[in-house]
Amino acid sequence: MKIPDNFLYYLSLHEDCNERLLARAGNLTPEELEVCIHPEVARIKKMVFAVLGEAHRMKAFVRLQPLGARVLYGFFKPRHKIEEHICDYFARRNTGIIVVLGNGGESWISLCREGRIWRNHSGGMAIALERLKSALHCSEDGSSDDGSGEDLANVEGLWQVYYDSQYCPERKNLAAFKRHMPRRDQEAAGLRLVQNKKNVTLDNFSSGE
Repeated sequence: MKIPDNFLYYLSLHEDCNERLLARAGNLTPEELEVCIHPEVARIKKMVFAVLGEAHRMKAFVRLQPLGARVLYGFFKPRHKIEEHICDYFARRNTGIIVVLGNGGESWISLCREGRIWRNHSGGMAIALERLKSALHCSEDGSSDDGSGEDLANVEGLWQVYYDSQYCPERKNLAAFKRHMPRRDQEAAGLRLVQNKKNVTLDNFSSGE
C-alpha cells in the first residue's frame, strides 16, 4: 500500500489522532513518511495505513439495503472516524439516492446530486430512517405513497440478485477472508448480520444485534 498525497486527511480520521500528530505530519512529504524510520513517523505511517485499510474493507463489505426506491441503508460501526467518508463514497456511486449508514446510536446521511454532496449526522439509524420515510411519503412497507417509487419488493429482489451474483461458495477461501477481514471489521460492516441469512430486518440493523 502506498502513502497517498492526501495522507493528512486519512491521519485525521484515526481514532487516536490529535493536533500535535497532525502538526508533526504536516512537516512531512508522502515520500518522507514512506521511508523514515523515526518511531513517531513510523507510528504516523501505521495510523494512516490503519485508516486506509479499514476504509477499503468497509467499501467492499458494507451491505446496503433498499428502503423504497430512493434510500439505501446499511449497518456501520467502524473503529476510526470514517463514517462520513464511506457514506459519501456510496452516495457518489449511487447518484440521486439517499445513503444512510449507522447503528443504534448514530447515523450518517449523504446525497450526491450534480457532483455536490449533502450530508447529515444524527441519532440512531432507526430514527433517521423513520424521518426519511415520513419526508419521502413512504408507506410502512417502504414504497412511495405518491406512486413515483418502485415497489419495495422489486427493489429488494434486484439487490438480492446483485449480492447473490457476488457470492460463489466454490471460490470461498475462509482462511484468507478471516486474515484480511478480522472479526472486528465483520461486526463493523454488519457482516455477522447478513452472513448466510436471507431475511435480515431493519430492526436487526438499527439495534446493532
